[in-house]
Amino acid sequence: MPGAGLDKNKVLATSHFIRDEHIPLVEEPIGATLLKAAEQFGEKIALVDGQIERAARRTWTYAELAEEARKVASALLQHFQPGQRVAIWSASSPEWVLIEFGASLAGLVLVTVNPAYLAHELKYVLRQSRAHGIILQDCHRGRDLGEVLQEVRAELPDLDVVIPLSTWDAFLASAQLGTLPEVEAGDLAQIQYTSGTTGFPKGPVFSTGG
Repeated sequence: MPGAGLDKNKVLATSHFIRDEHIPLVEEPIGATLLKAAEQFGEKIALVDGQIERAARRTWTYAELAEEARKVASALLQHFQPGQRVAIWSASSPEWVLIEFGASLAGLVLVTVNPAYLAHELKYVLRQSRAHGIILQDCHRGRDLGEVLQEVRAELPDLDVVIPLSTWDAFLASAQLGTLPEVEAGDLAQIQYTSGTTGFPKGPVFSTGG
């Protein structure tokens, strides 16, 4: 929870901070943590859109963020089964955050992909992670990411679903709200690839909690 157990008067003098072992670790899925935060901090601001090109910045309260994350989870489950790997190929955005929470609530494994990757790097990560689908930003720094994906699509037999972020409204409209799957703290949640400066990227895996 935000600010839980933090000493506001403590000054950090080093880059390495040893946690207070008297504060127990939270062992629960990230989606469940969001739902609890929504109950406790409902009308407080949780997320602000930092994209400067918009005339007015979008904001979400904790309650709104949780509600939309549930909708994202339901929309994802129209395309994927719990346990499947879904890649997100995009720069930071509110939609990225919503997909992260939605994937957790849906019991999916989120594969994070650097939007600067070239075609061969993208192919390696999607094949190595066995991604069943990808959600991608349409354009990043002048590059059409959809075109880059098409360069290697034929070499990705496991990739069945492609969702451009430009179709976000239609994607959300596909949600059929209902009961979401049970997600345990030890379930696989994310595969986060390294920069790959000394070879191909490595894909450390993270559980949903603990």
